[in-house]
Amino acid sequence: MFNPWALLVLLGAFVLNGFYWHAHGSNAEHARLMAQFDHERVDMVQKARDTEKKWQRAINEITTNQAEKLAEVQHHLDVAIVSLRDRPERPARLPATARVDCKDANGAELARSHAEFLERYAAAAAIQDAGLEACYAAYDGTMK
Repeated sequence: MFNPWALLVLLGAFVLNGFYWHAHGSNAEHARLMAQFDHERVDMVQKARDTEKKWQRAINEITTNQAEKLAEVQHHLDVAIVSLRDRPERPARLPATARVDCKDANGAELARSHAEFLERYAAAAAIQDAGLEACYAAYDGTMK
C-alpha cells in the first residue's frame, strides 16, 4: 500500500525541515525579539526626551536669569551715563603738577570721558560675569 521510499522521503523532509528551523529560528521567535527590541527602543527614546525636557527647562531658567541681569547692568549703565553729563570734560592742557586739593582716589573728580569709559568698562565686565555665571549654571544643571 504505502511505498517505503515515499515514506522515507517524507521522513527525510521532516528531519531536514527540523534542522532548518533549528538553525534559522522560527518567525515567532524573531517577531518576539523584534517586539522586545522595539519596546526597549521606545523606552530609551522616552527617557532621552524626558532628560532633554528637563535640561531645556533648566537652560530656559538660566537664560531668563541672565537676561534679567543683563537688563539690570544696562539700566545701571544708562543711569550712570546720564549722571555723568554734569561732570566737566577733561581740560585741553593738564597741569604740570598734581593738584594738592585732591581728596582721595575714589573717582569722584574724574573727567566725564574718563568716568564714562570706566563705567562702560565695568558694565562690560558685569556682562562677562553674567555670561560666565550662566555658563557655569548651565553646565552644572545638565551634568546632574
